Amino acid sequence: MKTNFHHIGIVVRDLKAAISKYCKALGVNSNAIKIHKQGYVTEKGEGEEFDYAFIPLGNNCYIELVSPISEGPTKRYLEKKGEGLFHLAFESDDILKTIENFEEAGFLLAGRTPSKQVLSVFFHPKSTHGVLLQVIKKNILLPDGSPNLELAMEEE
Repeated sequence: MKTNFHHIGIVVRDLKAAISKYCKALGVNSNAIKIHKQGYVTEKGEGEEFDYAFIPLGNNCYIELVSPISEGPTKRYLEKKGEGLFHLAFESDDILKTIENFEEAGFLLAGRTPSKQVLSVFFHPKSTHGVLLQVIKKNILLPDGSPNLELAMEEE
């Protein structure tokens, strides 16, 4: 089993301004960055929509800039804490085993993508020393941050 760091999530109010600033600082062509819209329903039935963009750092590592566009957990976080670090994400080639390892280490599951197969889960900051952790299935995200729909449709 291999688990690697994948991205750091930063919650922002103005996604385009944040993309411009980070790309300028990191020497990345901002015109190559795609903005994506994502919506989902949490396990508790709460819907949420947000815009996001991935800025490549090399070696399959990224900065994900996230900007909420509807009510939900991300918007509440932004209103309560302000802009800044939102989560750390790890990519696993055996997501179920990684979840088991995280839980055995004492990390409490906070939520998962509502789908037939496990694509992404979050672990609650109260059990991870103050940082929201995400584990994603290997290759579920393409390099520009788009979901890999072929992999998402596969049955495990």
